[in-house]
Amino acid sequence: MKRLPDGTARPMSRSTTSRYGTLFAAVAVAQLLDLVTFVPAVARVGIGAESNPLARSLYLSVGPLGPAALKAAAIALILLALVRVVRRFPSYALPSAALIVGIGLFGASSNLMFGLLR
Repeated sequence: MKRLPDGTARPMSRSTTSRYGTLFAAVAVAQLLDLVTFVPAVARVGIGAESNPLARSLYLSVGPLGPAALKAAAIALILLALVRVVRRFPSYALPSAALIVGIGLFGASSNLMFGLLR
């Protein structure tokens, strides 16, 4: 129980991370899978197969570390945005996470099909 300033007690709810931990983990894993499949796919077929112009230009100017750093920053921003959604609009947490997981899995499958399994 948590004590309020007026001395009354109210039950504490579980923290956001413990209640939605699996959701955050699924999002992170799907997005990391996209990143992990990107680097070997590009090494195998070349950066010309990449459809994202920002990732392509970063790869050409910095090497594989450029798009990897961009993806890591994007994952951090995605997770922070999802925390905000969970706190403000909890009923949208699952649909938002499902969309993000779907995008990550689509990217990973694209890397597999057009890069690694070619």
